[in-house]
Amino acid sequence: MRTMMYVIAAAIAIVASSTSFNTAAKAEDFVFQGHKHCWYENGWKGPGWYWCGYADKKGKGWGGAEGFQGWHH
Repeated sequence: MRTMMYVIAAAIAIVASSTSFNTAAKAEDFVFQGHKHCWYENGWKGPGWYWCGYADKKGKGWGGAEGFQGWHH
């Protein structure tokens, strides 16, 4: 039983690390005017594209809603 828990924990760690890597890699695809943009569901202006890391910084980093620069999340 303990071995199974280690296997499950290792699998979760692998999936979590690959998800983080994929998110970072995707940010490279969404660059506009020198800023990397990321999709946030709950940003300060609602769902949309923001400079990566700026979803909670009210008044800064807003790119646009779904379809901004032809981008889709």
